[in-house]
Amino acid sequence: MLSRITEKTFYQYIKCPNWVYFDVHAFEKRVRDPLMDRLIDDGLLDEKQREIISDRLDVVEINAEDPDEAFRQTLEFMREGRQTIFHSVLIDKNFVGHPDLLEKVEGRSKLGDFYYVAVDLKRSRFLRDDHKFQGCFYAELLERIQSVKPIQGYIITPDKIVIPYLISEFEGEFTLTLSEIEKIIVGTQPVHFVTSGCKQSPWFKECRGESEACDDLSLLNRVWRQEVVRLLKAGVKTISELSLKSLVDLERLVPDVSSSRLEIMRDQAIAIKEQRHIFRGTVELPVAKTEVFFDIESDPLRDFDYLFGVLTLENRRESYQSFFAATPSQEKDAWDEFVAFVEGHLDAPIYHFGQFEVEVVNRFGARYGISAIAREALERNMIDLLEVVRPTVIFPLSFYSLKDIAAYLGFEWRAEDASGANSVLWFEEWLKKKNQKLLQKILEYNEDDVRATAHVKKWLCENAM
Repeated sequence: MLSRITEKTFYQYIKCPNWVYFDVHAFEKRVRDPLMDRLIDDGLLDEKQREIISDRLDVVEINAEDPDEAFRQTLEFMREGRQTIFHSVLIDKNFVGHPDLLEKVEGRSKLGDFYYVAVDLKRSRFLRDDHKFQGCFYAELLERIQSVKPIQGYIITPDKIVIPYLISEFEGEFTLTLSEIEKIIVGTQPVHFVTSGCKQSPWFKECRGESEACDDLSLLNRVWRQEVVRLLKAGVKTISELSLKSLVDLERLVPDVSSSRLEIMRDQAIAIKEQRHIFRGTVELPVAKTEVFFDIESDPLRDFDYLFGVLTLENRRESYQSFFAATPSQEKDAWDEFVAFVEGHLDAPIYHFGQFEVEVVNRFGARYGISAIAREALERNMIDLLEVVRPTVIFPLSFYSLKDIAAYLGFEWRAEDASGANSVLWFEEWLKKKNQKLLQKILEYNEDDVRATAHVKKWLCENAM
């Protein structure tokens, strides 16, 4: 019997095709925390989903845990013509779909003068390819069940914004991807290719181990598959081989890749091979008496940004401060306190790592309001250290996350299991138990993040100015 293919299979394939392979063929089965699964799949907790659909009048919910019974209940509600079916399950042979909602729309089908379209409730505020793959999968199942394929798929954001997309525009790519997945399920192992998406797989250690054993080109930071294909066709098959090539040789061998890009990839190969960093330039950072380092903790399962943490360095004195919201209703208070902090540090550069902090600041400013003076200060003073690092230093690392770079530079987090994903699980557990030690662990994790950011900035100033 073929292994079941679900909407999550497409997500796993996009992130790491070997995730699909190992899930089916490995002797050891790895079970993840259900909250971690939902976190990885861009999902929301049931209570948040119910809040999003609370304005619907005719909602029925599937409550069976057994998939076959849940499908039977879904079919029964579909035949009754219920308007919204929550937590629906669709099954045909080895295809099993779990759209968050089925919505009744006008039209002809074997059910009558109506048919159903699938809707997923996602925490993302923009449409991604994995959402479209999942929507095409639901459409395929719905066509088999109701004899009509929906024209559109939909996601709904936490802000209750409906984002539609045409199934037909993505169907060709969906069909090709489904074909590749089916080959994997019957035993064809994909070529290993390490990406940041592989980190989300429970098989990341195995995937990375295979790539390292082969000295694989995918270990280069942010390398594109097309670039690796071009290098392979030119006879450059490993990190070691690439590290030994001159730029002149690479320009001759791979003329359709820019010289600057070839140089970066070659230098990255040297850095990895020799386990050392390479400077490509210098940094220009503002000189200030006071500096602020900023990091946000969020619970994406609830679309809840609950902690703004700042480390202030002033005249060689350090102070950490947190603006914490125990419930979503307290978000505005925490935001207002943070805005007041910014108003008290109008001339201080505010360092962060990555674009997440900018996205949250913009969203909160629109949602809760912000003074003109604080808005101008944030726009003027926020500095993304990742954008400073990339053109300046090549690290011997496949990934340039704060954890990877700061750890390479000698920084250590207090918690052995420190990670953004685990911090979400800690917060969920704290919400249930209100254990003060758990809250302290979360605060220490946030403080370590801002201190790690400060550590990276200090290293840049000492070595790349």
